[in-house]
Amino acid sequence: MNQKPDKFLPSLYGGIIMALVSSIPFLSFINCFCCAGILFGGLMAVFFYKNNFTPGTPPFTSGDCMAVGALAGIISAVFTTILSGIFLAMYGDAIRDFVLGILHNSNVQIPDQSLKMIEDALRTKSSVFMMSMNFVKNIILHTLFGLLGGLIGYSIYKPRVPVIPLHQQQWPPPPPAPPPAPPSHGA
Repeated sequence: MNQKPDKFLPSLYGGIIMALVSSIPFLSFINCFCCAGILFGGLMAVFFYKNNFTPGTPPFTSGDCMAVGALAGIISAVFTTILSGIFLAMYGDAIRDFVLGILHNSNVQIPDQSLKMIEDALRTKSSVFMMSMNFVKNIILHTLFGLLGGLIGYSIYKPRVPVIPLHQQQWPPPPPAPPPAPPSHGA
């Protein structure tokens, strides 16, 4: 019997999908809905994994799908951290500017001293410190939600077991056939 296909390449594809959805500014808001982009990447990793199976390979299990989704999450955490750093260098911190714009233009009365403290906190964080904190956060969240996406993918793509209608089932099952009779030795 053949071995199961390699899990790395499908996980790489799923991880890249997760990373793109998670790091592109404003597209990453899709993750505000229960980390939907990360779940989708885990599901797509299972889809790519399923496509590598042939009729001669053993069927994939929920454990295989969880492993593919979790590995996609780990790969995604690395790529997301790198891509976020690139986007931060190219465009600046769009999210920080967006939040500060909302604070300045809202009708909410925030004391000047509090507003200054918020601005200072958002502007003075070390980028290396923030990148490392983002990486730790991404490793945890992307791995967990990638694993869940893998489970969702398993429930969608799992091998189907044929169902025997009740009227065709025999209950109780027929008894096993008797063992063959020993050969007789003629005299």
